[in-house]
Amino acid sequence: MGSTEVLRTILQISDEDEYINQLSDELSTYFNLLTGVIVESKDLMSPSNLASDEMFLLTLKCCINFCARIDLNKKLFECVNEKRRDDFLTSLTSFSFSEAKEDAKNLGISLLVNLTVISEWVNVFCNAPFANIIYRKITSKRSPSCLELKLILNLTSSAKMRRHMCEERTGLSLFLARLSEIPDVESRMAIAGIFKNCSFEEECHGRICFISNDILTEVLLPLCDQSDNISEDDRSKLPDRVREVYELKSAKREEDIGVKITLCESLLQLCATKDGRSHLRSLGVYFILREMHRQECCREEKLDKSGRKDELRTQRELVYIIEQIVDQLICEEYERPPGVKSLRDIPLDPQTQEKLEKAKADFLNSN
Repeated sequence: MGSTEVLRTILQISDEDEYINQLSDELSTYFNLLTGVIVESKDLMSPSNLASDEMFLLTLKCCINFCARIDLNKKLFECVNEKRRDDFLTSLTSFSFSEAKEDAKNLGISLLVNLTVISEWVNVFCNAPFANIIYRKITSKRSPSCLELKLILNLTSSAKMRRHMCEERTGLSLFLARLSEIPDVESRMAIAGIFKNCSFEEECHGRICFISNDILTEVLLPLCDQSDNISEDDRSKLPDRVREVYELKSAKREEDIGVKITLCESLLQLCATKDGRSHLRSLGVYFILREMHRQECCREEKLDKSGRKDELRTQRELVYIIEQIVDQLICEEYERPPGVKSLRDIPLDPQTQEKLEKAKADFLNSN
């Protein structure tokens, strides 16, 4: 049986959990074979030739299928040595961001997305030049693809990548500027997730807030709607672009509940620090969230009457997060414990923690 026939057989196996479980002892051999093909191909052919090479494409498809399972993804990581990992990622990254045909490159990026679901591969990416190379390639594009955005999202599970993005800021601004324009929900969800992950870097809140007004403006725009009842005086406190969409009656609130929840979770993370809270107040975020809360509560009532329990619980989660942000914004700074840099640093005894969790559960599950 030739190499191509072997790969076709492996491809069939890679998509069938039952066969994979039976062949667990042979997987290390398969993984060494597959990574070897990708590593060696880089030196034998140009990216444009690889894009039409059946053996190379079959190898990518096999790896994509195997690495869709977290346990096999980890097994792949463990069964290849450090040099093979570096060579594998070098070859894969080089091909995925080359001038080869788009559909073939997308196979490479799909594999990168699957790999970076686990922290082991993310750490290799971020401790070597791979992450920065990928970041520069993607942020240089006017319209990054959904796969590319998912790859950046996965990489922001690393604090090193998050800090780099917050320091550099250009990429974050680029992604968020696309938030209100992109038609597909998956891409918007990836962008919202990228910002949410970056908002966990509390030492970067000052840079996100005070140095780059455009970043938070882009986050706020999808939370606005032309039906919002904000007085002229209160509108004067809003960022220019937000005020403009209200005046032009072009404001349209994000429709997807997952994207709205993720954006609001980002704002809640910013509320952990004084820098974050102060800036959100200065941008008039309270007025936007007040109106959003009103509209989302109306939606909650409709879902309650419809009996759609899962949707109702998700809707209540959004309402709950909005209320948490508003509570943080209306609380005066002098009421907070002195000397605390982050609200997450405030210790909670087990009883208080249990009460808070119960209060949230009661709210989400109330009849």
